[in-house]
This record gives sequence, C-alpha cells and structure tokens, in this order.
Amino acid sequence: MNDKTVDKTKMPVRMKLLMPILKMLRFPEMPDKPRKGKFYRISLPEQVSANGDVTHGSIRIGTENKVIVMFHGGGVSWNTYMAARPMSAYQESEEQNFYASDSEFVADIATGMGIAGKKKENPFHDWSVICIIYNTGDFHVGQNDFPYTNLNGETAVLHHHGYINYRAVMKEALKWIGNEPEQLLVTGFSAGGFGTALLTEDVMSFFPKCREVICYPDSCLMLYDGWREAADKVWGAPREIYDDIRTDNITLDSLVALKKRHGQKVKILFSCSVRDVELSKFINYVDGGRLFVDRDTGKRFQEELKEMCEKLQEQIEDVGIYLFDEPVGGRGMERLREQGFTAHCIGLSPAAERIRVEGKTVVEWVWEAFHGKTGRIGLGFLEKE
Repeated sequence: MNDKTVDKTKMPVRMKLLMPILKMLRFPEMPDKPRKGKFYRISLPEQVSANGDVTHGSIRIGTENKVIVMFHGGGVSWNTYMAARPMSAYQESEEQNFYASDSEFVADIATGMGIAGKKKENPFHDWSVICIIYNTGDFHVGQNDFPYTNLNGETAVLHHHGYINYRAVMKEALKWIGNEPEQLLVTGFSAGGFGTALLTEDVMSFFPKCREVICYPDSCLMLYDGWREAADKVWGAPREIYDDIRTDNITLDSLVALKKRHGQKVKILFSCSVRDVELSKFINYVDGGRLFVDRDTGKRFQEELKEMCEKLQEQIEDVGIYLFDEPVGGRGMERLREQGFTAHCIGLSPAAERIRVEGKTVVEWVWEAFHGKTGRIGLGFLEKE
C-alpha cells in the first residue's frame, strides 16, 4: 500500500539534505528491555499517514505511576482543496499547505519539550509519556479514506486515519505502562489541542480507574460552521466523538460536553497566545479561501479569543486559562511582529520553561491544577491594543 501511494524518488533536494539529520533525531525502536526515562519509537507497520506512509508513535516509561498522553499538531484538511495541498517531505512547499501528510515530515525532536521535558526542574519529568504524532489532517479522530484530485490532476486518497492510529499507539503503550495511573494529563498543541478536546474522554476509557484527570488543549481556537459535517462526512470520526459538536467552536463544544459528563473527575485547562499567528491565518481561509494574515486579522482573532474565554468561564466554573503575549519569533517574521502577531503554542515547546505570565510558567500553572488551583492567568492581554 505504502510504496504505491508515496513516490519517495520525488523528495525535494532540501529534504534530501535534511533527512540524515532527521534520522539522527529519531528515537530508537522499542527494545525488549526499555530503559526508564528514555523515549522510544512505537512502530505501527499496519497503520498509515495521510499519504499512505507507514506511521508510528513514541513512549517514555516513567518512574512514577502517572501518565501524559500527548497529541501532536500539524494542520487540518476538511475538503478537497485542502487535501490537495499537504505539507510533505516529498514535494516542494507552496504558498498554502494545510496539513502534515507523512511520517518523514514529523521529527521526534518535537517530543520531549515543555511539560514532557526531562529537566529536573520540570515536576512532570518522571511521568510516563505516550506521544501520538500527527500526519492525517483530521484532529486525530478520522477513520476514513477521502478521495480527491491532486495538483497534477491525478486521483489520490487522503487517509484520514488519525483515530485508528491513536488507538493503535495506545494499545501498544499500555503493554509497557499499564492502565492504572494515579494521575492522567491529556494534552496537545495546535491540531493536537483540538484532538485533546475531542478525545480526552476516549483516552480516559483506557484508564478506567484513574480518578484525577486534566484535559489541557493548547492553542486550538478556529471558528468554522462545518465542523460537524467535516468530522462525519470527511474524516469519518466515531459518532460519539463528533456528536457533541453543535456550533462553529469545536473546542468549546467538546470541552463543555466533557465537563458535563464527568464533573469534578476532570479539570479543564486552556492556553493560547492573544494574536496567534497560525490560527489567525484560518480566519481568512474560512472567509475567503486563502491563508494569510494582516493586522485586522490579528485583532479579530483577539476578539474571538476574548469571547472564547468568556464562554469557557461561563460554562465551566472551575476552568483554568493561561494566555500569553509572546511576539512571533524566527527570521523573516519582522512584518508579523510589527503587526502584533504572537507565537503559536506553549505547553509542549521550549517556551513552556521560559515564558512567565503573572510570575508563572505554563508548566507551573498545570502542576498547580493537579494540586487544587486552576488559575486564570493573562486575561488582561485581551484588553491590550
């Protein structure tokens, strides 16, 4: 299946040069006797990414009986136009690239940072970590094969297998860490943040005896009227997962439904930057079919985030919120910084250890939530021009 779907001879020169480095950064395969505190790859030879490439997950076995389930990000696809424009190691980048489509594009270096980091100062450093990589364009909830026509005019298939792959990783991981942790943190960034909101209840089904759960989606606000139809018709998500989607705010709908069903057993946290540069792009795509940002887009995202935070506080009494105002970084981003755009994601990035808002890092904020304090930090940024 995979050799027929992916033409690996067409990899761009830049990726051919990077591939040896990416291979060096890969985690080793899971051995018969794994070492605690070390990340290993969980191979899934029967599971595939969007373009049919073999996919995988990863795991770190901790010294404490506590578990982090981490969902990676990497864009989204909900129609044929987006399906034809993936981010891939096997094609040159274009102006609009909507979703990571292959395992080669996903480096293991994205795992083991922030909350999942190994520094002794990190209170979660001895927890087990199950990492669900993302390359299916479906917020980790798909089980469908979606036909489309690629940019060469050829018939192709996008394998929306996010849910299938996630469940496969979990089943393998539980062979090593068991299913009775004392505490469970379900978290994810960007598309993985949406996945966190949608799938925390499903993750909990793997740990039925755990009575202390935190659901922490990071940087996942995108308003779109077609979420329910996309989850059903395009991604083929399980009915019990998409049935809670009632409005254009897929994250809010999922979090409120999760809280209603599980009450005090689950604490809800949410973090985002106030003018998130990556999420802002989708405002213009939803409105006019093109990914781009301008100053007005940033202002509009800030207004939508303000409304999101107000609704979270109205509908989830003990919700925790962490907002930050870090300018977008990187070369070539000067114009975006001048326009006030802010960084994308914090919880599972190096920024989690560096950025402080009201005296706290995001790691400290999550840790405090496990000890009875779900703080609301950085709300004042919403009023900042």
